[in-house]
Amino acid sequence: MSVLNVYERTLTSASASSFEEKMATMFHWDGWESIDAPLLTSLIVMVILAILGIIIGVKARIGLKKKTYLKKPKGIMFLAEIYYNTCNNFAVSNMGEERITWGGYFWTLLAYLFLAFTISLFAFPSLVDWLACPLCLAIIMFTIIQVKGIKYSKFGYFKRFTEPIFIFLPINLVTFWAPLISTTMRMFGNALSGTILIGLIQWVLGNLSSNIFVSMGIAGTIQTSAAWSVFWNQPWTWTSIFLSPIPVGILQIYFSLFSGFIQTLVFASLSAIWISQEMPSGASEKKEAGVEQAMVKE
Repeated sequence: MSVLNVYERTLTSASASSFEEKMATMFHWDGWESIDAPLLTSLIVMVILAILGIIIGVKARIGLKKKTYLKKPKGIMFLAEIYYNTCNNFAVSNMGEERITWGGYFWTLLAYLFLAFTISLFAFPSLVDWLACPLCLAIIMFTIIQVKGIKYSKFGYFKRFTEPIFIFLPINLVTFWAPLISTTMRMFGNALSGTILIGLIQWVLGNLSSNIFVSMGIAGTIQTSAAWSVFWNQPWTWTSIFLSPIPVGILQIYFSLFSGFIQTLVFASLSAIWISQEMPSGASEKKEAGVEQAMVKE
């Protein structure tokens, strides 16, 4: 089965699948039959980012050899430099001066998440209101938090579950999963609410538009050939598209651009704060590095 056939099949069957069916098959893999429209959209987003990364990397390598980096950048390299500095500044402002190397992580995260919100403007199926997308991003963030906690706290990492006393173990185990659950539900809920609101407004305006045409006696009165008679004599096939495009388009732009930017910034900021909380300050790291060097010399 080709990719286009999969895309067409998943688009036509998306409305017929219930939430329970989607949840039951979300992590089930059965070849091409398991690929639905949001998953294919996610792959398209990753391909776009990979192509942009290759182009920027090749141009940067060429510029390094020809020493054109000494000149003012132009075109895509100018935009790439602005984005690079923005990600580094974001990492420094949220994690500290010594965490500037985390700019590469936010380079990828911000680009993927914002493109996931805005790709629906180009007639692709929405990606962020597909539960697997925010869940996977939250799992990545949650895994980094725990890895950094174990790396720097060592055995003291497990002590947090019994603080201040052992009786708080059940409560601490519940709060342990808070970053994973809260970030997933926050992003998924905001994206899904926008989709539902747009769908309701489109349904109301579509029915209102159809009723207006029917009340005017226009629907079904246009004389056409036999090939078009079925189309014109079914008012709901064409009279419902006159009132909804502008309001729905404005809402689509708002939820994709403005709300998408806010949700991207919130998720990235929470990731930076939670990850940095598991890591020692720069002074502590330097002190630990000095102790390790002294032990090696001895």
